[in-house]
Amino acid sequence: MRKWTAKDYRTMPWKNGGGSTTELAIFPEGAEMEHFVWRLSTATVAQDGPFSHFAQIDRSLAILTGAGLVLKTDAGSTAEKMVTLTQESLPHRFSGEDNIFAELLDGTVVDLNLMTRRDVCQHFMQPLSAGEHLINAEEAQQILIFCEKGRAQLIKQTQLEAGDLVLLEEEHEASGIRCHIEAEEGSFLYIMRISFLNHHEQHGGAHALG
Repeated sequence: MRKWTAKDYRTMPWKNGGGSTTELAIFPEGAEMEHFVWRLSTATVAQDGPFSHFAQIDRSLAILTGAGLVLKTDAGSTAEKMVTLTQESLPHRFSGEDNIFAELLDGTVVDLNLMTRRDVCQHFMQPLSAGEHLINAEEAQQILIFCEKGRAQLIKQTQLEAGDLVLLEEEHEASGIRCHIEAEEGSFLYIMRISFLNHHEQHGGAHALG
């Protein structure tokens, strides 16, 4: 298991220069933007503008704070032409190749963004509210758990505070991952399952994490 807190994150300009993003974790650790397998980040969006283009990347986006975004896709894309995302919305999945213009609903928002390389792995992002949750991810080789607000505890006494992130990995090939999460009242988390098309990619990358 690997855990990150706010002091571990780094902030950098968007790929298209239109804002900034805070990188929570990247895999393998230390990978450049052109070579990551997956990357989890948050971004503060203070003005309307286009999304950066990422070839061969699948993305999921969730709104953490603020009223929300309207995502408008051009006619040349296969995605929905207009999607409204708010804090109550489920994470929105789309392709990094889509030409998307984002418009703020009512002021600045902060979003959570997971990107995975399509020819290496697949991902699924879901929100979790307060209560007890038993996660049984038989198909996943890695699970990311991000505590957006409140507090939660994982089995083995791992505590999560607001802003903390943990990475869980399967102990043996094809064993999947099981974990128990107890989230306190008022807490909100996101869990992200990552399944590798070739398990060797995951184990080689895991070694790079040290």
